Amino acid sequence: MRVLMTSETYLPSIGGAEIHVENIIKNLRNENYEVKLITNELDPDNKIYDQDVIRVQWNRKNILKIFGLLFRNVKTCDVIHCHYSYRLAMLAAIVGKIRRRPVVVVLHGMGILDHRGYSNNIYKLAHNIYRYLSLKLASKVISTSHDLAGFTYKYISPKKVVIISNGYDHKRFKEDVTVPREYLEKYKDRKTIMTVRRLVPKNGVHFLVETMPYIIKEIPNIKLLILGDGRMRPFIEKRIKSLDISNHVEMLGMVDNEFVPQYLKLTDMVIFPSTAESSSLACAEAMAMGKKIVASKVGGLVELLGKNEERGRFVKLVEWEDSNYDAPKKLSEDVYKKFAKIIVAYLIDEESNQPENALNYARENLSWKAIVEETSKVYETLIKNK
Repeated sequence: MRVLMTSETYLPSIGGAEIHVENIIKNLRNENYEVKLITNELDPDNKIYDQDVIRVQWNRKNILKIFGLLFRNVKTCDVIHCHYSYRLAMLAAIVGKIRRRPVVVVLHGMGILDHRGYSNNIYKLAHNIYRYLSLKLASKVISTSHDLAGFTYKYISPKKVVIISNGYDHKRFKEDVTVPREYLEKYKDRKTIMTVRRLVPKNGVHFLVETMPYIIKEIPNIKLLILGDGRMRPFIEKRIKSLDISNHVEMLGMVDNEFVPQYLKLTDMVIFPSTAESSSLACAEAMAMGKKIVASKVGGLVELLGKNEERGRFVKLVEWEDSNYDAPKKLSEDVYKKFAKIIVAYLIDEESNQPENALNYARENLSWKAIVEETSKVYETLIKNK
C-alpha cells in the first residue's frame, strides 16, 4: 500500500508530534508500506536525509506550488495520512476529494486547539478554516486521546473519529538501558527529578521551576533536569536566577531522543506540568521505563495515567481538565506548595505499585506495533469502502 503523509512539522525539530511522525513512518515501512512525506519543516543543514521526504516552505507564494505537489503525488497513492488538522491537511483533503482518495487526519495539539496567541483576526479566521475543512473533508479522524477527540464533535460526528494512542519505541525505551558512568558520577549524591518538555507556555515548565524552592526545603539534595528548549528559555533562566536555585536546576537544552532513555533510567521521577496535552509521547516513554510520574490533571495525561491514578500521581495546577493552550505565566503560592507536597510525598514513597502498573500498561497498549496494526485497519476499511 502506498501512503502519502503530510505534516507541518518534522525532524530536525524535536517534539512529541515530530517523533510520532518519524515512528509511524518507520514502522509502516517495516510492514512493507511505501510512505512519502510532504512537510513544511525545512532542513537547512541537511541533517536528515530521506529521499521520500519532500520539504517545502509554507507561505502565500508557495500555496499553488504545494497544491500542485500534493495533486501530483496523490495520483500514485492509495491513502492520504495527514498530521494536524491544519494547513497541509486542508489542502491534502481537498486534493483527496478531487482525486477520490481516502484521507486520514491525525490530531495533535496544533490545529485542533484554539491558539490564543493570535492577535490578528485574519489569522484566527484562517486557523478556523484550516480546522473546519480538514475535519469535514477527512474520511476518518484519528485522535491520540478522548480529550482531544472531544474538540472535533462540534464539526463532525463522533462516528468519524477513532482513538489510537501515541506510542513509544520499545527497542530504545526499556528498563535495561545502560547509564554512562559520567552521568552516574555527576548525580550520585543527588535525588533527581526530570521534565522532558519543549519550553513553551502550555508545557508548564515555568510552574515546576517556581515550585522548586518548596521542594528544596524538604529535599535539600534535589536536582531538576530540564530536557528541552523553546521560546520560554530566557524567561525560565531568569526565574531560576531570581529564585537563587541555580545549584538545583540544570537546563540541558534539546536532547536527541536517542539519549533520553539514559536520563530516564537515571532519574527518580518525571514530571509533566502541562495545561494542554493530546497524548504525551514523553509520558508514554517514561511509563515504558517504569518511572514515577507526576502530571497535571489535563487532557491525554489523565488517560495515560488512569483517572484514579492507577499509573501515576496528578496535581491540579489549573481550573480546567480539557487541554487549553492559554497557560498563565504564574500560579498562586498555594498551588506551588501543593505541587511540591505531591512531588515530595511520591519521591519518598517506596511502596507504590504505580510505576510497575505504568510499565505494564505501556508494554501492552503503547507499542508502535500495536499502533501500526490499528492504523492499518483504518486504511484497509477506507480503501474497501471507497
